[in-house]
Amino acid sequence: MEQPQAPQESLERIRREIDRIDDDILGLIAKRLDIVDRVRAYKLQTQGAAASPIRPGREALILRRLIDRGEVPADLCFRIWRALISAATLKQAPVRIHGSAAFFASAMSQTLLREYFGASAFTDHPGEAVAFEALAQNPGDLAAVAIDGPWAKAWLEGHAGPTQVIGVLPFLATEALPRLLIFGHAAAEQTGADETLVLTDGQLPRDFTPQPLWQMKVRALQLTSLPGFLSEHNVPLIGLARSNGSLALSVLGRYPSPIELRT
Repeated sequence: MEQPQAPQESLERIRREIDRIDDDILGLIAKRLDIVDRVRAYKLQTQGAAASPIRPGREALILRRLIDRGEVPADLCFRIWRALISAATLKQAPVRIHGSAAFFASAMSQTLLREYFGASAFTDHPGEAVAFEALAQNPGDLAAVAIDGPWAKAWLEGHAGPTQVIGVLPFLATEALPRLLIFGHAAAEQTGADETLVLTDGQLPRDFTPQPLWQMKVRALQLTSLPGFLSEHNVPLIGLARSNGSLALSVLGRYPSPIELRT
């Protein structure tokens, strides 16, 4: 009977190689976090201490580029780099996420926020209007709402000030509709794959171009996501507003499109 061949390398040798790789990874993470100090110094000189450390466009480009390489499963790549991005963001400045007490009572909401923003502090308020007012007074903070929650009236009444939707969660999307809207002061930046969110008193015309990515009712209003980085001051939204005044169209914000995961 033939004897089984001895393995060409020992388990201990393989483990030592894993340890060396772990040490290299740790060293690179430390270098990445050290660079954040240079980023912070630059922003302080050019934007001031009150500027938001959140950069949704830049963060989305990083995640898309790495996930598109396909070397690591998308969900693992997302978790690793979101943890790094969140740590780097909080190293620049603390970030609080404002929301209603009812919103934060949802375990799903808290899980999605933690997955994306890491250890950012949650600050709950009696309702969406108060949460928006707190956000308006703190340029470095964020506010989060459930997409189907009672937020639209408070936003239309101006409680959020100039803040707009800067992102949706989850960012790795397996469903057509997002679960959460993220409001903030960060400037919108084109990434090449963006969406514009509009709120209207009624549905958009059926022949309107571009065709919506998704639509849903928010109380008595219509929430619509349009593909592209659109402005209410330019075609096609300015033409829509002028020819359909009864829609009372409001642009909620522009943000990077989530990455669609095939299930």
